[in-house]
Amino acid sequence: MISLRLKIQTAFALTAAVIVPGCSSGSGPGTGIVNLSVSDAAVQGTWQVCVEFSEVEFKKAGSANQVVVFDSPQKVDLLAYQGMNFASLITDETLEAGEYQWVRLAVNADQGAGGGAGAGMNDTECVGTGSYVVTDSGAVHGLYIPSGAESGLKLNRGFTLPVGGEVDFVAEFDLMKSVHGPQGLDPDYIMRPVVSLFDRTETGSIAGEVLSLAAQDSCMPAVYLYRAGDTPDDNEDDDVADSIDPITSAMVSMQGDGRYTYEIGPVLAGMYDVAFSCDEDDALVDETLEYVLSADNPVEVVSNGQSTADFE
Repeated sequence: MISLRLKIQTAFALTAAVIVPGCSSGSGPGTGIVNLSVSDAAVQGTWQVCVEFSEVEFKKAGSANQVVVFDSPQKVDLLAYQGMNFASLITDETLEAGEYQWVRLAVNADQGAGGGAGAGMNDTECVGTGSYVVTDSGAVHGLYIPSGAESGLKLNRGFTLPVGGEVDFVAEFDLMKSVHGPQGLDPDYIMRPVVSLFDRTETGSIAGEVLSLAAQDSCMPAVYLYRAGDTPDDNEDDDVADSIDPITSAMVSMQGDGRYTYEIGPVLAGMYDVAFSCDEDDALVDETLEYVLSADNPVEVVSNGQSTADFE
């Protein structure tokens, strides 16, 4: 279990913070249990995207903010947690019951910080300090998240923590929309985070196989998720009538038996269309991507379930 301490900050005197133990095994009077994980929708051309988290802040309505500070920063390779795989940041943490307005993830990702020193293509876990990206070619770039340490990654979703109850959330990073090449910041990559906070009990996933991918000579395979009936477009807003950007996406990967598969999740329960494309997708450019729609559309996602959508 991750070692934590819980710091209660008053709105009037931050120097008067009270330190109390974290990682409780149960809730007491006026408290509840919070669990928080992270996962990602992958990005093209990368081997690792390692993000170093330092604390999580919860904004409680009409009361002091509650901050869970990690005894040592928690580094997560987001690419290792796709689909319904999650990396736990907070497990069984006791917080005051009540209404919460937002959650903030503080990260160590300063410009020029040199994250990823010593990292490379053979790593199975994140190394060193700070946040960084390893590309498919093996190049290592520090990862810069503007205001990551100061204002953090603020997730504007409220929730209610019942007295004696428990909530279980996942922060889903959409790396396809978030991570960009140096763009004048060389050698740093930049992340302008697109992050959604989901109640895990309200989500499911879509998984499937791309049956003819092995015959493609050149392909950057990805599957895109849309609300049922929407017209596929790429990741950039534009003025094309009736054209709507995807909710999220997932990379297609080859399994040990030679099959090409994908999984999109977590996804809120509802009706969706899924589309496959071989085109390289630059999140900074409004492009025309060629799509193949699944014959299984529309696909219904149910809570705590996995639906299927294959591509011929």
